[in-house]
Amino acid sequence: MKKSSIIVQTIIGIAIIIFILNKLDLGEVFSTLNRTKPQFFLLACISYVLLNVVLTSRLRYLLTRIGYRFKFNDVFFSHMGGMMVGDITPGRSGYFLTPSLLKKKVGSKVTDGMACIFAPQGIEFILKVGGAAAAIIYISTFPGISNDLLISASIGAAILLVAGIIMLIIAFRDEKITSKFLRKVPILKNYVANLSSFKERNLGIKENMNAILLFTMIGWVFAALHWYFLGKALGLELSYFDFFLLHPLLTILMFVPISPAGFGLLEGGAILVFSLFTISAEPAMAFILLMRASILLVDLLGLKTIISALRDLEI
Repeated sequence: MKKSSIIVQTIIGIAIIIFILNKLDLGEVFSTLNRTKPQFFLLACISYVLLNVVLTSRLRYLLTRIGYRFKFNDVFFSHMGGMMVGDITPGRSGYFLTPSLLKKKVGSKVTDGMACIFAPQGIEFILKVGGAAAAIIYISTFPGISNDLLISASIGAAILLVAGIIMLIIAFRDEKITSKFLRKVPILKNYVANLSSFKERNLGIKENMNAILLFTMIGWVFAALHWYFLGKALGLELSYFDFFLLHPLLTILMFVPISPAGFGLLEGGAILVFSLFTISAEPAMAFILLMRASILLVDLLGLKTIISALRDLEI
């Protein structure tokens, strides 16, 4: 991705945040954060670690199925490095650097690593849309629900659904169709030269669809638990079921490539959706800030891997 595009998207994200902050009582936001219960914040971080353990297990399982035998720790820290880059890139696209981190750490082929995360990510997008659809149906029963909110959420879910379907088409369909598409996507065009190898590996991935679905659903349980404990840390009166549905509905905004990791979009969406549960804007903003802080804190586990990879590039 061009630096100019990243700069523009970062500016957009900052502009959205500034607009939102101007509408809030910042003193109340900080007051809410100051009341955070550390024991629940710790439990939230542990839940997020467990989510990444599940995602790492999915990646390692698929790597094993195509012939690799890597230690769990090596795959875990490569995965965390990708997650960390995803935290600061539009649409969380930085996670697709994980195969490169794996190559530098354990010597796997980049195309093999990409095959093990590409189709599963597409499947995860589609499942996330299913969860978002369930959440939309759920909140549509609330009194005073805005049609604009429902329409916006539906459009976001539709975009992510299309992205997921396209990813599966790239992974599993005819090579000529795939190569034409890949050449138009900056972050993926470098894989065109190795497309045959990528396609061959994806055939093995396709045979493990049930395992991918199982790992992904278990991860969803821990993702909702992460949010539930953050809510408890701030004293929000929402159930685990609420967070189980709200997580996919809101996190689809993190994959909209308008700003880094949905910066600004997620905050605005959370304020609107949480208002349906009679939660005011300030606690909603505090929740998202705490969520982003917990993610960044845990994702720092991948920092050493990223530094090591950058050092190798300098050499």
